[in-house]
Formats: sequence, structure tokens, C-alpha cells
Amino acid sequence: MDEFRHEKTVCRYGRECDAFIRLIENGYRKDDIGHCSIYFHEGRRGGMTIKDNFGLTKFVSAFQHWNPDNWCDTVFWKGQINDGDLVKELNDNGFDNVMKPADGPYGHLDEVVREKLQHPRHKFIGSPLNYQQMLSIILYCGTDAYADMRWDEIQYTMQDFTEYNDRTQNNLKKQKWPIFSKILHEAICCLDKCDSNHRPSTVYHGLRNIEIDPKTFNNHGRASLCGRAYGGDHEHFKYGTFISTSWDKEIALSFMGSKGSLLKIDLTDTTEGNRERIIIGADVSWISKFPIESEFLITRCATFNIKKTYFDENHNYEIVEVEAGGYCHLADD
Repeated sequence: MDEFRHEKTVCRYGRECDAFIRLIENGYRKDDIGHCSIYFHEGRRGGMTIKDNFGLTKFVSAFQHWNPDNWCDTVFWKGQINDGDLVKELNDNGFDNVMKPADGPYGHLDEVVREKLQHPRHKFIGSPLNYQQMLSIILYCGTDAYADMRWDEIQYTMQDFTEYNDRTQNNLKKQKWPIFSKILHEAICCLDKCDSNHRPSTVYHGLRNIEIDPKTFNNHGRASLCGRAYGGDHEHFKYGTFISTSWDKEIALSFMGSKGSLLKIDLTDTTEGNRERIIIGADVSWISKFPIESEFLITRCATFNIKKTYFDENHNYEIVEVEAGGYCHLADD
């Protein structure tokens, strides 16, 4: 077995396991983390749910409006970030409690961050992450702040930015988590560059009870334009927020549930003409409280080509094979 394929045992207590419950309720006991490093607990958090998809059972191109005549990307906050700003934003949004683990040897999440900064894996790759970047990954992988930030990003990126200017920006919804999301994006980009040896070739992402149907994409004809620009006729969609994936297919299927769609994402970088198409992401399993989930976190606003779609009759789910699409992450993001 290589590092991207390992045996795992499902915990016989499932979601009723005391260790699992303590961890998802903001605990940080080391014996609980040890247990959840060996035993898998299904359904901790899914990929995409119908609720996340604005109540729709058909995927709507991940919340990015595109104009058929003009490329326009989502406009994210680009302000200056100072030390302590991430914790302040947590406090301002009512999530200060996540900095105080409910159980375990740590009196404050600050201790977990300091410990992870000294992790052998982090040192091996040159200790590239700063305090706030490491904290952002820990918050996303193991606290309730992740869900609130992700839902806000989904709502924010669903807006139409095709005519963004000083006048129209006042009518747009503002980001609730501009600092958290910006720091997390920078952290993923940093690990993508410094930890590329721990990059799997394929990862998976489950969509619970959701069907991939290109006819319902909200890219307003953008697919055909991208097809002409990139010399192909691929269906394109853009995923507006961060994507939690796993290089373990079974993990992604457990997140998907009994019915839905499974994205099979090819992480191989490709070049067409003078254009490089890349997907920026990082292995964060060594930072997560749940390392057995084999999490590979892709940063926001990835664009995908659909390579192939087929149905698994035996297991009742749709498999959608995708790769980096036109206008995906830029090499210098």
C-alpha cells in the first residue's frame, strides 16, 4: 500500500461513539484523536447537501454567475490582515467559544496551533505556515466556524459580479468571513507550493442527493465560450467555495450518503497552448483531528471540465469525472 491507500476499520459504535462525539463537540482529547485516527466514523460532514444547493436536487454550477460575453470572477475582499485579526473576526461573529476546547489537555486552541506548527511534517516542508494560516486550517477542519463560513461563501459567490464597479458593489451582500476565508485560501496556496510531494493524483467529493445535470448549470453559456477558448467542447462549472475532498473513495461515498453524485477529480496539472490549468489544494490530514478521513482541501473557485459521466447501477449513484477547466486557479494565486 502507498500513502494514499490504507486500511481502515469502521467504529462499531458509529456516530454514537463517545470519542467521536467529544471531538465534534469541540473536544481535543488526545486519546479521542488517537481512536479516530484508527477507526472511521461515517457521515461526520458531507460534501454538498440539498440545503447547501439552495434546496435544489440538481447542481447549479456551485454558485458562480457567468456572463456569456464577458469573463468575470468573484470579487473577494483584498484588505490588509494583521496579527490577531482572525481571532477578532471569530469573536465578532459569535464563535469565540471554538478557541476554548471543551475537553482534553489544551486550555486554548492556541496551544493546538503552536503544537501543529512544530509538527514534523510542517518542519520537513520548511515550516511555511504562519500562526493565523495554521489556525485557519484547524478551524475549517474541526470547528463549527467552518460550516458558517462555508455557507456565507456559498451565498456570497451566488451573486452576479459581471458588472462589478464602485456603484454596484454597494448593492451586493458583504462577506461575513473575509479574513477567515482569505487566510485559509493563502494557507492552501502555501501548502500547495511547499508540500507538493503529498499530492494524490485523484480525489473524491460527495454530493448528497444531488444530481449533476449540465443543463441546470448557472454559467449562462460560459461552457461553450470556454470550449472555444480551450479548443474543446467540455461542459464547465465553477465551484464557488472551498471543497473538502478525500483521496479515499469510500470516505467520500460515506459523506455522500445512500444516493447522490460522486465527483472524481483529476488533480493532474495540464497545459493547453500557453495556458496552464491547475487545481490548487493541499493534504491537510496531518492537521485535522480526523486524519483517517484523508482530507485534501481545494481552495475556492476551482473550475472543472466534465470528462465523463456514468451511473453505478450497483450502488445507485452518479459518477462525474472532472479535471481542471478553463479559468481555474492561476499559477500565481
